[in-house]
Amino acid sequence: MKLAVLGLLCVPQIVCAGLERYPALVHADVAQPGRRSDASSIRVTYLGVNGYQFEADGRALLVDPYFTRVGLSAVALQRPIRPDSAVVARALEHVRPRVDAILVTHGHFDHLLDVPLVIQKTGARLYASDTAVKLATASGAPPNRCKTAGPGASFGIGPWKIDVLPAAHDRLFGDVPYSAAAPLRKPERPRDWRLGEPLAFLIEANGRTVYIDSGGQPGLLPNTAGKRVDLAILGVALPDSRARFTATVRALRPRFTLPSHQDNFFAPFARGFAFGPLTDFRFVIRTQQQQQLPGKLILLDYFRPWTIP
Repeated sequence: MKLAVLGLLCVPQIVCAGLERYPALVHADVAQPGRRSDASSIRVTYLGVNGYQFEADGRALLVDPYFTRVGLSAVALQRPIRPDSAVVARALEHVRPRVDAILVTHGHFDHLLDVPLVIQKTGARLYASDTAVKLATASGAPPNRCKTAGPGASFGIGPWKIDVLPAAHDRLFGDVPYSAAAPLRKPERPRDWRLGEPLAFLIEANGRTVYIDSGGQPGLLPNTAGKRVDLAILGVALPDSRARFTATVRALRPRFTLPSHQDNFFAPFARGFAFGPLTDFRFVIRTQQQQQLPGKLILLDYFRPWTIP
């Protein structure tokens, strides 16, 4: 994994520039002072990487909130990493002060590193795999606010109904990163944030349904038991998840498809959205058009909410 990450240093950091190339695809609500959520729908705010806030009935739910943006050199050289409390505090200005729950797709640092701090700040409960829960509690998350949830689990919180589905993680240069079993002590370096069991989530509220994963591999497609999906948030950062993109969209048949985990998450938010070095959004667009996939392809920018119509 270390050699693989070092290889990224040789890749141009901006492959497809930013969202300015695709203005027709970028969705956002028209600004209305004081507006916090739509009581008849779900409001979605992109938090970077694979992080999202969902709002319904004045309540909030987070998935994979990660704000610290650890630098690429720290990952490549396996230096100690920790949450940047100042960066997290600024990002949480875009999140409701109280959060019902945090759902985490897997235990890698770019999904879980900031979660213990976010729990402390928002009072949220964590629902994640056994590995992710153990990593979070070893990093300071209150054990009584962390619950293990695996595929097949179903639960409700406030307006939210949540089903946990099986998922897979993309391979990077032939291997799944940080997937080997290891003693679960307090994580210090990027490699200590172990994958665990990848999860996907089906989230329902106010008559809207959102499916979200952080990527996957060909051969494992989501099964939503025939439920209509309004918004499919699909990780497409790496070749495996792009290879399954067509089949996944056809399986879900969403009204809207939001390709996720595409930004250069080693760069600070202040630089704006830029596609990551291994992403290929032009492939996603081409596939959507040539395969005549169901639904509308959209993009979201950092911290600009959009309400599912």
